[in-house]
Amino acid sequence: MKERSWLISIGIIIYIILTGIDRFVCKVPNYVYIPIAIIGIAFIIIGFIKDKNK
Repeated sequence: MKERSWLISIGIIIYIILTGIDRFVCKVPNYVYIPIAIIGIAFIIIGFIKDKNK
């Protein structure tokens, strides 16, 4: 089985932690949530692109 890229793993972890905090701990303001979510999604997309080029 192919090992997952570390960029993809970091992106998934960022997104899961951010969503968990927003839903279960406290409400995260949109001006904080949106940029962090975009960074997490960007890591996932960059990881997929790097894996595809290998």
